[in-house]
Amino acid sequence: MRSMIRKSTFALAIAAAPFVSGCASVDSVEMAQATANQALATAQSATTAAQAADARANQANQSAVAAQSSAQTALAAAQSAQSSASEAQATATAAQASARAAESSVAQARASFEAARFAAARGPRG
Repeated sequence: MRSMIRKSTFALAIAAAPFVSGCASVDSVEMAQATANQALATAQSATTAAQAADARANQANQSAVAAQSSAQTALAAAQSAQSSASEAQATATAAQASARAAESSVAQARASFEAARFAAARGPRG
């Protein structure tokens, strides 16, 4: 039994040797702490940059929504202008037709006037 305890102790000592010899020095611990601090500072800087980028993205989104609203308003105004232009075209077409009818009536009135004048100038000759 003692032999087995000695063998177990020896095996344990051999197994623990790398752990005991691998103890870190104060310089190693300070260097690891400095590296960890630098990594933390870099992570905090990255977080700040990500938050700023998120804020800019939100602002850009708000600008895009405002631009879309302005575009829709402009489209509605253009459609209203198109409708007004169509109505004006229809009114102009009707006015031209009325002007042609008036010219025709004037021509007929002149012809009737000239015929009456000619008949009056000729007298009651039959």
